[in-house]
Amino acid sequence: MKITHVCKVWYPRITGVTVHVDCLARKMADAGHEVNVVTYDLSDSLTEHVNKHNTENYCVFRVCPGNKTLMRKVILKTEPDVIHAHGIWEHVFPSFQAAQLFDARFYITAHGTWQFLYSTPGMERFQRRLYYRLYSHTLWRYMVQKTNAMIALNAIEEKAHRALGAKHVARIPNGVDCLAFSPDHCDIPFPKFNLPDQYLFFAGAIQTQKGIFTLLEALLKVKQKGLDPTLVVAGEGRDLGKAKEIAVKQGLNVVFLGRVERHQMPGLMAGAVIFILPSEDEPFATVYLEAMASGTSCIGTNTGGTPEIIEQGVTGFLVPVNGAVDLANFLKKILKDDPQIRQMGINARQKAVTCFDWSILAPRLLQVYCDYV
Repeated sequence: MKITHVCKVWYPRITGVTVHVDCLARKMADAGHEVNVVTYDLSDSLTEHVNKHNTENYCVFRVCPGNKTLMRKVILKTEPDVIHAHGIWEHVFPSFQAAQLFDARFYITAHGTWQFLYSTPGMERFQRRLYYRLYSHTLWRYMVQKTNAMIALNAIEEKAHRALGAKHVARIPNGVDCLAFSPDHCDIPFPKFNLPDQYLFFAGAIQTQKGIFTLLEALLKVKQKGLDPTLVVAGEGRDLGKAKEIAVKQGLNVVFLGRVERHQMPGLMAGAVIFILPSEDEPFATVYLEAMASGTSCIGTNTGGTPEIIEQGVTGFLVPVNGAVDLANFLKKILKDDPQIRQMGINARQKAVTCFDWSILAPRLLQVYCDYV
């Protein structure tokens, strides 16, 4: 098959969707399919209207940001049998148009991206919510109904797609490469970061929605009980300055790494005592899967798709949104070197290998392309 994936963001911008599409493209190309990725170029390195980049086994076409007509033309040039759009934003409509013009099969994975509309502050938040309300009941509904199938990451998405009238919905979660992320990477040295032997780990956008301030509040509560763990924070975002200010003011032991390259993540994940991402909402966070594949248990919130990933007391812990007290209690348990924590890491790795490895999920998605034509 000729398969074209379309997404809004690509490397060097690292997001869950970016990683998802990259892994899918590699696995599908390895299976013998001709795979292309079409995306907007948000790297500020665009030298022409379209830049083509060949990876080891698939091609990436970077299009001038916002140019929907050009994106549609580039998609059509790939002569796809299958067009798979990722997300809900402005790149989905040219993907849909191309599928209609070329009579290609069309699929969408929404990746729960509408959920982040509600974390945008101020007037922008109101405007985006109003826009999505209009969009979801008009163009988005129409495209959902015209897809060959919607791909749902979690039960919430499946329910939402069916409510909009999707003909077919397939439940396929995010995945992880369990060879790239493994407990075997725990001994990778990081002299640049100068990290202690034991640390808690947070990775994600540094903003309120990702729960960074809930985590800092929990750390303060732990410190008040006489414990002083090191928290390592990987990522950038609009609230980075505020987070640093709070950490300094409260005397918390926090190492802010800033942006971390993809090749550095396996070692950081495997070396952590536990991975923590207490987000206000997560559709199906890839970073949890990467931690679990690394043999590191997780703490997340009991919202979105996270309870489908983290099993309470088995592969990690779930806390309420903004639940700094619960989070602090779990951290105190972890810092006492509870044997349960080590067993949860083993359980987490087992679940990642058996449920979320891309070697299992990519063939399932290819089967969806064949079943819903």
